[in-house]
Amino acid sequence: MEYTNAHRAMRILARRLCAAGFDTLRFDYFGAGDSGGETVDAELGGWKNDILTALGELKELSGRARIVIVGMRLGATLAVELAPRLPADVESIVLWEPIISGSQYVKELRDWRSGHHMRAFDLTMSGASDAAASELGGLLVSSSFVHGLNSIDLLSQEIPPAPRVLTIFSETHNPGFNIRSTSNNSETVTLKASSPWKDSAEQEEGLPVEIFERITEWLR
Repeated sequence: MEYTNAHRAMRILARRLCAAGFDTLRFDYFGAGDSGGETVDAELGGWKNDILTALGELKELSGRARIVIVGMRLGATLAVELAPRLPADVESIVLWEPIISGSQYVKELRDWRSGHHMRAFDLTMSGASDAAASELGGLLVSSSFVHGLNSIDLLSQEIPPAPRVLTIFSETHNPGFNIRSTSNNSETVTLKASSPWKDSAEQEEGLPVEIFERITEWLR
């Protein structure tokens, strides 16, 4: 599942950034991973607030004046949409294959479930009704969460999220998308790497090493 791969990728990247001298903080959104709550209670607006909370926590713990956001897939998209509310000390943002079209993303997650022949959740046993929840990518989420995903359309937005922005795509996930930055110091790269969401013998723990290296070098 994509969330599992994203979690592994962030863990490996954080380890590499720490070795390069960066203080890092990884977190799970409400209703995901080791965080409190259930996935059916999660909302995209709440997840944006989680990002702001994490930024404040990182600044307090590290004492650093320079803040960098590294977002992956949906996390990268939320960072872009959160741009008007980001604190001024966010100097750089790394966007690793952001979700450009929410409706397409929802379709991919539903196709993923169909391709893996996953059993539908028993919504009655979970305490959720058909009208209130649905299965998406193997998780039970609220209808409002799905609506929030479907409303994502970064191509229709012009948001300058930070003074410096690095957007990374792999060849199989490049939609020809570029995000402007407030200082026009932005870069979009397409790396000749297999998809970071699929296992490969040439990848570290199933994820492309070259992407980790590119992010680390760009942030120095």
